[in-house]
Amino acid sequence: MRFGIVGCGLVAQVMHIPYLAELQAAELHAFADPAEDRAETLAERYNVPNVYAGHEELLADVGDELDAVVVLTPSHAHADVAVDTLGADIHTLIEKPIAASLEDANRMVEAAEASDATAMVAYMKRYDPSYERAQEVVGELDEIDLVTAYDVDPDHFRIVEEVYDLVPGSPPESVIEESGAKRQADIEQAIGTDDEMLVDAYDFQLEHVCHDVNALRGLFGDVERIDHVNVLADGRYATAHMTYEDGTECILETGDSDRKWFEEFIRVDSPDGMVSIDFSNPFIKNTPTELRIKQGLEELTDTVETPSYEEPFKRELAYFIEATEDESPVRTTFAEAREDLRVIVDLFRTYRGETPRTDD
Repeated sequence: MRFGIVGCGLVAQVMHIPYLAELQAAELHAFADPAEDRAETLAERYNVPNVYAGHEELLADVGDELDAVVVLTPSHAHADVAVDTLGADIHTLIEKPIAASLEDANRMVEAAEASDATAMVAYMKRYDPSYERAQEVVGELDEIDLVTAYDVDPDHFRIVEEVYDLVPGSPPESVIEESGAKRQADIEQAIGTDDEMLVDAYDFQLEHVCHDVNALRGLFGDVERIDHVNVLADGRYATAHMTYEDGTECILETGDSDRKWFEEFIRVDSPDGMVSIDFSNPFIKNTPTELRIKQGLEELTDTVETPSYEEPFKRELAYFIEATEDESPVRTTFAEAREDLRVIVDLFRTYRGETPRTDD
């Protein structure tokens, strides 16, 4: 399959481009990035023949040569790219989150439904072998007392700088200004306020907590209601109490820090046991997620499983290729990702005492 990459920033350079280069079924054919100097340097590194400033030029020149596109632009720019690539019936993988606003997410879902191409969102944790095993274990539980989801980011860029040799880029100032203005407008429209603290909090949580929201969806289904939300520590942290469609209750704690270590887990407590998925730092490759299972009232069994050292980012790319080739069901659809975005929007609307946006 011939791939185009739209957006050549951090996650493209660290994950998607090198893993596509490793997969025998994939061929890197074109890069597009407003920082053309960055795209050209990467194209030389990976022997990619075509470089463009934007996806429009890419589609106009080599669109009919491409089988698939991976969209790695900032999330508020996803919609314009996806609508065009799906309109050209090019298989499209979008990095999470699907968009910054529900309006853009709706456009993307409509484009996916109208296209014959495969449309998928890159929620890599759903392709983690330990997470897949946890789905089996949790599904076998007779009763769940409480779910706890905890996710606090460290200073990822400090870690990235120590591990990777990233290619910098210099996009035009006009592009930076236009992009920033759209993101600001999308965020204010999504949460219904221009309050600086809440805008900044949503800006972070949009990219951060979407992973947790989707991982919880894969385990427990739809959020039935949001019972309580608090935004604290000057907007860097948020807590929420959510109830899922089967009555499962979840305490969510999510935040941003300057500390060095990464910590993210989902813990499921049952009357006689506990299941915990302890995710590894996503920027340290091939570090496995641990699955811990404790059971026992009279006697205790305590098991730690490491199903695989496979990299979830690479597994999701392989899954995407397989889905395009045999038309197998997509695990992380645009429609599902839109509902994840709705949950994030509703967290902020609930905090502000407003009605969730169930009709968008």
